[in-house]
Amino acid sequence: MRTPTVMIIGMVMAPCGLVLNLTSTVAPAWRTLSSLVARPTDIILNQGIWDICEETTTNQDKQCGLTNNDYFSQKVVQVARALMIISLVVNALGIALASWGVRCWEDVPNFLISAFGGMVIFISGVLSLIPIAWYNYLMYSMPAPDGQKNTYVGYALVLGYLGSCLEIIGGFSLMLCFVPPCKKCIKNKGKPTSAMYYSKKQTPSQEKPTSHVYSVQNSAYPSHNLRYSIENDNYQHGKRTSSMVSSPRSYTNSMDVTAGEHPRSYGRPGSQLSSLPCDSDLL
Repeated sequence: MRTPTVMIIGMVMAPCGLVLNLTSTVAPAWRTLSSLVARPTDIILNQGIWDICEETTTNQDKQCGLTNNDYFSQKVVQVARALMIISLVVNALGIALASWGVRCWEDVPNFLISAFGGMVIFISGVLSLIPIAWYNYLMYSMPAPDGQKNTYVGYALVLGYLGSCLEIIGGFSLMLCFVPPCKKCIKNKGKPTSAMYYSKKQTPSQEKPTSHVYSVQNSAYPSHNLRYSIENDNYQHGKRTSSMVSSPRSYTNSMDVTAGEHPRSYGRPGSQLSSLPCDSDLL
């Protein structure tokens, strides 16, 4: 069976979202400050949730590890640290679960497991989108160096938006795998009568055999009404006394030259007699 499209979309977007969110988490570029007072015009300040870097645009010199207690003590920064890490872990677990369900090494995918994996990936995208959107909303009001004039959105924040959206889309695509199991469940619930019928149906060992009896009139023996039972290989007379013995069809057939030559007086049990016209019963 070919892998469904919804699974392919989810398994492509989820790892891409994981990489983008990981880059956004560690990169010190959530906010960019420029035109600093009493500083050269080519110096910009990049602030992230873990580090702050000062960069010179003319010669590409970069100095990281700067401290700013007022900035790092902001509640949005603390929450962003926690939620971004949790989002990365949850996304990795969701990808592992979805990979187990999609099963590139199996013939038939497990839709239910894939759908649960997509749900976990979807949750991870929401967890990363919350701090990114909150940081973007408070970005211009957070503490900044005195005299600073321009504030820009850093590339890490953009990557975080992209990664979160990819995770949400990929997780939602995998969650569509809930449809086939739900359809099957609804279909099974809609057939209670047939289920009861099959549960009450007798097994072959419990069924009682039906006897089919055929009457054969023979012009050579008009006084005998011969009957044949499928479950019993013996022929029986319709009105038989204790002294009468039934004979096979080969003995009562007017076209058989051996008819009546060997009456059945051998004492053989009736269960050993065969219904075939010419066999060991002729002996």
